[in-house]
Amino acid sequence: MQTSLHCAHLIGIFAEFDLDHDLIARVIFRLPPIQGPFCLAIDRTNWQFGSTDINVFMLAVVHDGVAYPLLFNMLPKKGTSNTKERIELLQRYIRLFGAESIDCLLADREFVGEQWVKWLNDSGIRYHIRIRENFWVDNPRKGDRAKAHWMFQGLKIGQGMSLQGIHYVNGQACYLSASRVKGRDGRPELQVLISYNKPEESLDAYKRRWQIETMFKAMKSAGFNIEDTHLTDLRRIEKLLLFII
Repeated sequence: MQTSLHCAHLIGIFAEFDLDHDLIARVIFRLPPIQGPFCLAIDRTNWQFGSTDINVFMLAVVHDGVAYPLLFNMLPKKGTSNTKERIELLQRYIRLFGAESIDCLLADREFVGEQWVKWLNDSGIRYHIRIRENFWVDNPRKGDRAKAHWMFQGLKIGQGMSLQGIHYVNGQACYLSASRVKGRDGRPELQVLISYNKPEESLDAYKRRWQIETMFKAMKSAGFNIEDTHLTDLRRIEKLLLFII
């Protein structure tokens, strides 16, 4: 609580100052003790105070158990980001740091969609993105289609596998892999991933996505306690996030 009060007080002092988000991102980009290309993760967090919905869409560099927040947008709405918002955030990263600095992009089931995956494919951006297990998958070599979970139904907890060759999901070419893990409720859960290439690396790479969720938890309630500031003005919340990162 004390940290959140200090942060809110700082925002009051600097409310009239403009902060250069791109400049801050360039500084952060040079802080992690790692060399590129970088593993990126995108995710979204939200909370509500009164009738105000606060919705943050963020891109972070993940490395060695830590997520380094880099770029974000305040979404003036409820719910997930759309394709345009995702592409704009990645284009902003590329404009600042170059496409060659990206090793791969990690994202959860929220970040799917035909046009989004098409843009990633056309841009040559490596990705490992989880899809819903009831998605239809087309096999161009056999000319058939099946639900994703049917293709991996033999997996036991702790097992994973990658399918041979290119498949199509929502009309977009990709590689598929999956593992069966224990979900948050302790029950078995199938994680199905689509990848641009190197599906054999997807399962290990995807585990690193969890770091951005840990970062959100620290920002919201286990460290900086943003939620406790009770701020509702999106511009002030944006400035608070810039101070934190």
